[in-house]
Amino acid sequence: MPIDASNPPAFVGPLDAEAWEKLQTQLFTTSSKYSSDAVFTSEVFGFGATPEACYLFGLTVAAKTHDDDESEKTSETISSWQRQLSRLATHPSDAETTIEPLDADELIQRVAAFLKTTPVAKTDLSTALEAILWASAMVPLTRLLPQEIWWQLLSHLQQYRAEAALEAEPRSANYLLLAGELGITLAWRLPTLPSCGRIRQASLDAVSTFLEGEGDSIDRVLTRPQDLRLVVASLVRCERLFPIVSKRKFKKRYLEIAAEFATWMAALNRQDGSQVFTPTTGRDVKWDVKPPKSIQAGGKKHTKKRAKSSKNKLANNSVDLLGGLMRAASCFDVDTLVPAIAASLGQSHSGGRLAWEVSLPEAMWHAEEGKLVVMLPEWDVRRGRSFIDYSGEDMRVEIVGGRSSVFAGVHQTMVQVDGNAAHPKGPWEVTCEYSDDDVHMIEMEQPFTNGVVLQRQWMVVREDRCVMVSDAVLPAKPDGSAESKKAASDHVASEPIHAPELVCISRLPLAGEIEVVSDDEVREFVLTQRSKPRCKVLPLAASEWHVGPSDAKVSVSDDRHLVVETRGVGAIYSPIWMDFQPRRFGRPSTWRTLTIADNLQTVGREVAAGFRVQAGSEHWVIYRSLSGRKPRSFMGKHIVADFFAARFHPGDGGMEELVTVDESDVSK
Repeated sequence: MPIDASNPPAFVGPLDAEAWEKLQTQLFTTSSKYSSDAVFTSEVFGFGATPEACYLFGLTVAAKTHDDDESEKTSETISSWQRQLSRLATHPSDAETTIEPLDADELIQRVAAFLKTTPVAKTDLSTALEAILWASAMVPLTRLLPQEIWWQLLSHLQQYRAEAALEAEPRSANYLLLAGELGITLAWRLPTLPSCGRIRQASLDAVSTFLEGEGDSIDRVLTRPQDLRLVVASLVRCERLFPIVSKRKFKKRYLEIAAEFATWMAALNRQDGSQVFTPTTGRDVKWDVKPPKSIQAGGKKHTKKRAKSSKNKLANNSVDLLGGLMRAASCFDVDTLVPAIAASLGQSHSGGRLAWEVSLPEAMWHAEEGKLVVMLPEWDVRRGRSFIDYSGEDMRVEIVGGRSSVFAGVHQTMVQVDGNAAHPKGPWEVTCEYSDDDVHMIEMEQPFTNGVVLQRQWMVVREDRCVMVSDAVLPAKPDGSAESKKAASDHVASEPIHAPELVCISRLPLAGEIEVVSDDEVREFVLTQRSKPRCKVLPLAASEWHVGPSDAKVSVSDDRHLVVETRGVGAIYSPIWMDFQPRRFGRPSTWRTLTIADNLQTVGREVAAGFRVQAGSEHWVIYRSLSGRKPRSFMGKHIVADFFAARFHPGDGGMEELVTVDESDVSK
């Protein structure tokens, strides 16, 4: 059966031996332009790492989660096989030697196992990437697989793409990888086959549709943050394949959306290069973050021409997969992503300059649909980072101080009302959000049974490197949201209202290797790692001294949680102040509960609460109303607000406002 390259027949296989051999020859011939190792390295997937790395980006993070004790072992097993298949795809001339030590029977078993997977639109991304790997290796596989199995594999891959195009949500990661990149890869690697050529345009359109989803696509992906790096890697490959397959490049807007995905990836970094909410690698990443000279900014002129292989090498030859992905993704927006990625890996810093001076992105990121919050004092990861995942009934949190995570895991809060346990009865909802050069702040609310709601505040005082996490238990309105009680003042005449006795137990999970050092005299804690202080913790609702009564007590549980138990009547406000500034660790700290007056009458903590925090010569003031916006005073300041935070200067008694929150606005 002759094969005409200009008008190829509709191969459906299997073919006779002569036709199959001719098809093999034609596939190698027509794809040779983009098959050689040199072209793969410099023009298609030239990331500065080995070519085969291009298909492995993100696999480790996708396979590892804190909830899966066997994930690390599983990841290594997958990685061993995926590496061999990726090398086969990127080194087709080595087809006969690449698969070793796997023999032919094991290869067939691998294919058979993949053929048993069901092509559904909601498959996990690791399986979706495996489909792309098989597609990218289809040409050399003609020499390694029996013809019948090869055709079955091709049919299965096409079925994956077709079903994803019909059923997957266009804003989902599965749509990008399966309806988009998988089809592009088949059209690129098997241009001789009409069945692959026909899906080329539809697959290109699928990638465009995903990117045109903009913020919706980003939010959708971030509902599973462990898949983010797989998505960024897919966008990198698609951006490089677009001009090869279609003779057109990513639009400017597509590059901007891809850059936002890459910025999220950098924002979710720890210093060792691992992603938050996954097990840490325990090592620093060695990566030269400077882009090739051909894409560096130079004065007012700026070009983004891709470097040839000889110019695309990193200074450190031991670049790992993370370095390759970060390097590749930085090309979406060199001016912004190169300094952001360098700072996120702890390899450069802004030197105290504002973000706009070094082209850094915003320092607070919030994906509302994904319910994921990132709060960075600065992009320099050594300054610490705070992460919140509020998609579940209990939040997942990770607070990084310098090189190490201090808190990491599920942050639980248990509430009792008149001795009866109250339980969550709805999702977390954001009620307030604010960010500027001084602070990041977000407040979330969750309805509970027994007529109460739980409000949680996170505030990062950026320059001071302090984090405050607070829980407030308040009466609920009929619709389940927080209700402001009437102030308990002598001049207010009202019928007696039952004020329930409340208990709020907050459990903050300690990260690995973190030890808690307590003080014999005061309720102050220092969190250490290998005997080095990482954070100082002040439970503001508790009395400072162990001697005497206290509304709160603090302990460390057997399952390694810092437990703060606070009691009150009617309403509770229990903030925890964390100081991550090393230069203050050796200085004495103290805190005091402030006296708050309303119309010349002192009010109780169920009405409003205030605290002054001191570390050496530095002071901060916190105020929170629990009973509506009424004029109140403390430390000589008169205020009408729901929340107020400031630096206090004892020399002149002045307060340098950080943030003020009222019912309708957040201001400075």
